[in-house]
Amino acid sequence: MGKICNIDVVFAHNDESIAEPFSPPEHLTEHQLKRWKSRRMAKFLLKTLLKKHNFNPNLAEQIQRAKNGRPYFAQQEIDFNITHSGDYVAIIFAKSAGGERSPVVGIDLEHPQKIRRFEPLIRHYADAIEVEQLLEKPQVLTNLAERFYLSWCLREAVLKSQGVGIIKLSEVTHRPNKKTIKSQHCPQGILHFYHQFPFFLAYFFGFCNKYQLDLWEWKNGGLQKNCTFQPLVYSVNEGISYE
Repeated sequence: MGKICNIDVVFAHNDESIAEPFSPPEHLTEHQLKRWKSRRMAKFLLKTLLKKHNFNPNLAEQIQRAKNGRPYFAQQEIDFNITHSGDYVAIIFAKSAGGERSPVVGIDLEHPQKIRRFEPLIRHYADAIEVEQLLEKPQVLTNLAERFYLSWCLREAVLKSQGVGIIKLSEVTHRPNKKTIKSQHCPQGILHFYHQFPFFLAYFFGFCNKYQLDLWEWKNGGLQKNCTFQPLVYSVNEGISYE
């Protein structure tokens, strides 16, 4: 019987109320204060998810790092990944039952603060087929910004599952019309992408036979399940096994 995995994705605005002291260091610039609030919220959400799954929330103080810098816990049955952008933070947290190894996870949130040069960026890291499907004959999403952040966020999410940097963006093959992703830098799995929030969000989780996936927002002092929008759903490395 395959393992059952619980996967929680939580996002929050950095200014949401949380049960943590608000005591930033003195003399921070506006940018530094924003980063401090983001780290504070991320740690709080991680502790909340640990507690939700019956772990000691103080594990959040015992994060280890792989040689490539990717954070992880010593407990093999859990994995997590964090993303910050603009005024928002998000976490994906996976827990397997029975002490089995958790599938790897990765997440990317982009809260745009400025206009980017979407077309040149896409042409820089995407192959000819993806360029055609995103720029020349698009069949997915309604505007170029949405299609750019789809192609960017999904790459970040799958690469972050292994602690691989954006230098490998071009080593992710994305087929928007088929909703498939292939890369040697991540295992088989599933990716979800949302464009309907005030930000863009993509998260990846490795293949598991049975899973319970919930999307939450931390708002008004608690976790609120978010079922308002449906994501684009991608298969990742379908039919391929990368070890």
